Amino acid sequence: MAQHSYPALAHIAENLTEEGLILGPSAILARRYVPELQELLAMRSKGWNEETLDDHFKWQRTVADNPDKEVASTWFHMMKKVMQEIDLASGCISPLKPIEFLDVGCSSGGLSSYVLRKNRHARGTGISLPAVQGGHIFLLEESFLPRYEFIEKDILAYDISPFRSDSTTVSSQRLPGRFLRRFSLVLLGESASRTYHHPVEPAPEDRKTVYGAYRDSLLITQLIIGLETVCPGGTIVMRLSHVECWPSAILLYLLDHLSDKLTVHKPRTMHASRGTCFVIAKGACGMQHAKARQQYLSGLRELLVQLRSGGRGGRGRMILPGDLDFVATAETILTEYLDRLVELGRGVWSTQVQGLDRLFRKKGIQ
Repeated sequence: MAQHSYPALAHIAENLTEEGLILGPSAILARRYVPELQELLAMRSKGWNEETLDDHFKWQRTVADNPDKEVASTWFHMMKKVMQEIDLASGCISPLKPIEFLDVGCSSGGLSSYVLRKNRHARGTGISLPAVQGGHIFLLEESFLPRYEFIEKDILAYDISPFRSDSTTVSSQRLPGRFLRRFSLVLLGESASRTYHHPVEPAPEDRKTVYGAYRDSLLITQLIIGLETVCPGGTIVMRLSHVECWPSAILLYLLDHLSDKLTVHKPRTMHASRGTCFVIAKGACGMQHAKARQQYLSGLRELLVQLRSGGRGGRGRMILPGDLDFVATAETILTEYLDRLVELGRGVWSTQVQGLDRLFRKKGIQ
């Protein structure tokens, strides 16, 4: 199949750490019997060479890259249902207690809409990639706008490097100081846009690498913003792909160690056949997590510099094995954290199996 079909990010299952361990489903199954993950691998193998599925995912990408008003509206309403599922699974949205929330990658606005509708005391801030740079249309209901601040900005334009000097950095390039440690709920759901307008158009032979650097930079930037802006004891909701693989398994470990309660939920409403899920970290970044939070933030900022300016010609690079060893090595995940990873991932893998089964039956795949 084409590279964008599952497992979607082909490189994640192939990366080796310096210990020579592959952090992925095969490594997990070599150490534990996990029927849900075993079945998922079998389903992926079944669909790998199916041209009908390849055509299906190509069509989905074409629609996603060129949405008309009807498609955008459908996504908006689907994302409201996704947020409802996340809330039902984790209880992350109080209906009465005042909430200040930040929605990173907020367009089309479905997640924010659900929060504002459920809690009439909630006030939100949304950051979205401008449509002219490849972002989505913002469709939040007009009645909610008085309780919402909408910011059109590419989050990669924020200067959150470890070397920032407040005296020399233009204020518009800094993450606003009023955001720091402010929000009781932070939603991190921005996905990499295939129509993203890069500051400098890459040469054809560099496009894959440049896109990978952009995608991974976006992931790490969101996590930094989440750790910087959530108030002590607040909630972070983050979208991850393939929690059984590197690097998502390590980021799951990070969020687990910076929170009091972690829930992982894969919505059935949308993309049930894909590897995406949402991690809900409640009681995040409290005083008891202060030291670890600072260590992780320092490492993430250093990594982001490499992702943005490393690689050939300083055009950026993808996350490499060993980059996240300051959080946990693959060996740590596969020995000390494996039972917890399986506990958190079972529901995700089971839901994806069901989603793939429905897709296969619809396409007549036996």
